[in-house]
This record gives sequence, C-alpha cells and structure tokens, in this order.
Amino acid sequence: MLPRLTGMRAFAALAVFLFHLDVWGVVRLPGGVSRAGFVGVGFFFVLSGFVLAWGTRPDLPTLRFYRRRFARVWPSHAVVLAVAAVLPVVAVHRDVPSGVANALLVQAWSPDPEVVYSFNGVSWSLSCEAFFYLVFPVAALVVRRLPRRVAGGLAVLGLLLALLAGLLRPELAFHLPLVRVGEFLVGLVAGVAVRDGWRPRPRGAVVVPVVLAALAAVLVVPPPVADVVAAVPFLLVVLHAARRDLDGRRGWLTSRTVVFAGEASFAFYLVHELTVLNLRDLVPGPVAGRVAVIVVVATTAAVVLHLAVERPCNRWLRDRAPSVALASPPLLDDTAAETSRTRRD
Repeated sequence: MLPRLTGMRAFAALAVFLFHLDVWGVVRLPGGVSRAGFVGVGFFFVLSGFVLAWGTRPDLPTLRFYRRRFARVWPSHAVVLAVAAVLPVVAVHRDVPSGVANALLVQAWSPDPEVVYSFNGVSWSLSCEAFFYLVFPVAALVVRRLPRRVAGGLAVLGLLLALLAGLLRPELAFHLPLVRVGEFLVGLVAGVAVRDGWRPRPRGAVVVPVVLAALAAVLVVPPPVADVVAAVPFLLVVLHAARRDLDGRRGWLTSRTVVFAGEASFAFYLVHELTVLNLRDLVPGPVAGRVAVIVVVATTAAVVLHLAVERPCNRWLRDRAPSVALASPPLLDDTAAETSRTRRD
C-alpha cells in the first residue's frame, strides 16, 4: 500500500474545510491563506489519477472497475444528498431537477451555478470524478501503449488547455469536468509510469519550496488558473511520498491515526460544508468555540458515515478480487519490472 498518500488526503480535505470556514464568514487564517484551500480539490484530482493508474491491474474488466468506483463513491454521496434535502441551510439552491442531476452526478456539466453547487455544494467535484472514472479505462489503455514522453506531452497539453479555458471562461472552467480532467490525466500518466518501473526521486528540499511558491501564486491568480499552477507541484508531492512508501520508510504520515484520517477524508469532505452552513449561526460564544463545535460535529459525522456507510457498502457492492494496490512494494516492483521490459521508452 501507499500509506503516505492515504494520510495526505486528510490534509487536502482540511485545506478545503479551512477554505469554507473563510468563505462562509466563520474564521479567516492570518494573511488570508485559508483562501488558497480550494486547491485541495485539485490535489484530490491529481492523486486520484495517480492512485487509480498505480493500483488498477491492466487486465481488470471495465465493468468490474466501474462497480468498484460506484461502491467507493455513490452510497456515501447518496446518503449526504438525502440529508442535504432536509437540512435547514444549503450553500446555493435545491429543487427536484437539481436533485436528479446530483443523484446522477452530472451537475458539474451545467452552466448554471445553482445546479452545479446545489444541495451539497462540494459534490460538484464528485461529478468530475465520475467523468474521470468513465474515461479511465480507455485513457489508461492509450497511455500504456504510448511512449512515455508522448504520454507526458499529452498530460502537459491537457494542462495547457485547462489554462486556456481558465483564462477565457473562468466561470465554467473551475467546475467543468472536461477542463478539470487535465489534472487527473497528469496523475494518471505518472501512475502508469511508476507502475511500469519508473522511479523518480524528487527531493524534499526541492519539492517543499516549489509547493510553497505554487501556493503563494494561488493567492493572486484566478481559481481556474491556480488549479493548473498547482497541478505539477502537487504531482511532485505525490511522487515524493510514493517513493518513500515504496522504499518502505516509516514516518508520522504512515501512523494509524493519520492513515485512518485519510481513509475517512472522503466522508469528511462530503459533510463539512453542510456542517459549517448549519452551525455557524447556531453556536453562541467566541469564534474559537464555534469552530471547535463545527470541527467536532463534522468529524463525528464523517466517522459515522465512513464506518456505517462507506466501508460496509464498499464491502458489499464490490467484488473480492485482489488489487495490486494491496501488494507489498517488492511484489509491485517485480510486476513493474516485468511490465517495463515490454514497454517502449
């Protein structure tokens, strides 16, 4: 497994949480750095492409892949969607057509923000992920058959097109799956290469300043452009963490607590904004106390959702076939080495 990548999901979800605390007027971090938290979603997109490419066997049947993705995402989304239908406050809007779009995970294709961010506003990103999952089997097949440099060029082209869309139509580029797929493709190409034996070693002394520079840029450029700016630095973080995991190194990111937080981060992501919206005006007292109550309620709801819905549904709905994502690093390296011998450089 790659425990560091699992643990890092918790910090991406935390960044988005801090962003929504800021946006909804609860608290703002010094210097307004919480405003950069929206790029946590972009990190999820890059990470998703990498992990799927690294952990999905090339011979996995397409329908089995789709069933696994459905089991992983939709049940928890459906539960929170039902809760959002009856809560007093939602981010933007709710009506029957928007509810149907949310249930089908197609809301991010709409040009209307009231549809895109309806009910549980953060689920627009699941609509993007659903599109990524749809195209993944074909995209992964194409990338595996291309020379590595050509595949890398396609990933760069995807980011350049996303940059152009962000400059021309920022109101659409931020949420449109066809634009955001560029970040997913960056992770996918790198994941296929690592699975095939590529072992980059980005040094922490390089990764940290590059990421900090990207986050500084995020604060001064429009959101769609900021997501493109952050994509490659995020990939460096993913590659650095994956390399350390494959080397078998331990660390605080591999602790049980952090890994569990990463496993529950999807549930936390789903519930956090609705929690903020419905508690921000109900909790009396100082800001610190209000934030503490929101954190406790959101974390509790996330753990319950993760343990009572996400895990059981993932067990019941997906097949029992083994995944290379559960293989030990030595086994993975042996498999990758065999694959790389048959692949063109």
